[in-house]
Amino acid sequence: MPPVVFPTRSELLTPELLTEALAELRPGVRVEGLRVVEEAHCDTGSASTAARAVLDLAYASGCDGGLPQRVVLKTVLIQPGAPSSMYHNEVRFYRELRPEIELETPRVFASCFDEASGGFGVVMEDLRQRSAQFPNATTSMNEAQIANLLQQLAGLHARFWQSPRFSRDLAWLWTPCSGGFRDFLHGAGGEFLRFQIERSEYKQRLFARLGRSFDDAWSCLWKAQAILDSEPTTLLHGDTHFGNTYLLPGDRVGLVDWQLMNRGRWSHDVSYILITALDTETRRRRERDLLAYYLERLRAEGVQAVPDREEAWLLYRQTAIWGFLIGWMITPVENYGPEILRANLERLTAALEDLESFAALGG
Repeated sequence: MPPVVFPTRSELLTPELLTEALAELRPGVRVEGLRVVEEAHCDTGSASTAARAVLDLAYASGCDGGLPQRVVLKTVLIQPGAPSSMYHNEVRFYRELRPEIELETPRVFASCFDEASGGFGVVMEDLRQRSAQFPNATTSMNEAQIANLLQQLAGLHARFWQSPRFSRDLAWLWTPCSGGFRDFLHGAGGEFLRFQIERSEYKQRLFARLGRSFDDAWSCLWKAQAILDSEPTTLLHGDTHFGNTYLLPGDRVGLVDWQLMNRGRWSHDVSYILITALDTETRRRRERDLLAYYLERLRAEGVQAVPDREEAWLLYRQTAIWGFLIGWMITPVENYGPEILRANLERLTAALEDLESFAALGG
């Protein structure tokens, strides 16, 4: 069957289209009506690379397929905010990997990608129905929350640690030095990053504070990427900043936005979340202990050759640069607004200073 193609305007969504998308996993489902409750776009301060539409669905009698009335559609509305390869990557996560992973991440009812147009759609649960809260770097995780997420990341990483599947059914996964996102960064993405820095006096001041030029940082980034591309590799979320988490009652934490999923070294996921989810003073005080906790959880999950603490600490220091340069220097202020952008960059800049990350990379 050809993939469902979602329109770029929410008013063009139809019950028939939602029925077609949902019926792949829920045969017999039939949507008779829908209402767009709210939308968030890439330029509204509440969305980055894709848009969201909250939908209320009305099902034919006895044909709801066990689905909730309210769902969230993640798609492209108005215009794309990222390369289509990122959308395809996320769809593949939900279609091919999500069913086998025990991790707190949204339940998905449909996921479609159209090669011809680059359009995509992921229909998922509205996490607010489970009392989820959506934080950002103007706040911080508490210790129980960060421990919960590190435990889950250790479980994910352990499951795919040096997996033979990376040369078989998962050979399509990107790595830090190959695949769709690497190609983007070495093409339009690199120029877009430079433009975002040139248009922002604030971002330029952070480079001056670090005593680095853009070219220095760019060179060090690719040294870090080569390290992340070396063995042992595992499955990574790839974009674990605080804003890609959700907080549930009982201090359980979930992860959204799998567009940058890839195969690489564990420290990419761990460094990015510790630096962006903790205020700087807490991170300085607790990061070594939290890193040790993550390593203990890896061991408990069955990883045999767990890095020792000093090896892990060096890797943590070396790979912190990605979040600074590709996570947030590249992000237009319009995506999240100046407060959230600056909160992330202040935490990341302080971490690069504290960890002497450039020196750790020989830069």
